[in-house]
Amino acid sequence: MKKKKNPLQLDFWADEEAALWDVMLSFIVDGYMDGAGGGVNLLPPEMRVLVDWDVVNSAALEFAKNYRYTWIKDLTDTTRAHVQRAMTDWINSGEPLEALEIKLAPMFSPARAARIAATEVTRIYAQGNGDAWESTGYINASRWNTAVDELVCPICEPLNGQIIGVGDIDAYPPAHPNCRCWLTPIVDEEALKEQTERILGL
Repeated sequence: MKKKKNPLQLDFWADEEAALWDVMLSFIVDGYMDGAGGGVNLLPPEMRVLVDWDVVNSAALEFAKNYRYTWIKDLTDTTRAHVQRAMTDWINSGEPLEALEIKLAPMFSPARAARIAATEVTRIYAQGNGDAWESTGYINASRWNTAVDELVCPICEPLNGQIIGVGDIDAYPPAHPNCRCWLTPIVDEEALKEQTERILGL
């Protein structure tokens, strides 16, 4: 019989991180490529052929690799710290097991899982958008958009319309959990015109 690992030990959480990554990998790549495709659809029709899919595919692999060692690790570390603190407090308190279960329930609830999923879909999709736009060579910036309705929060409301560099991924949505914001591309019209004229010999 395989011995169960102790949640107070780091090797338990290393295994959990690896298991989470196995589940998340296809979700991350699919979400990224959906974002790239959605980004292409936001381009003017005549610019869509300029997207360099070799660049996008390479960027997707790099993004997935970095995602594992940033977000997946941060999520695991946050969960581990909470569980270990709750277990230590429970052991010291002498309370029944039900007390520990109540403390841990929010960390493993469907509501938290749904919040994380919605937030990360926004993050991954926005990254796919940005990389597709940048690969054209004629988009260096994007515009932040909110839903402009009564649900827009105080964090996002002042961001509406702000210009963000395409490579400034730390400034991409989401701005907070369950963020509904998105980006739209800003075409460098002058550079595109100059290149078109060069191609046409004008």
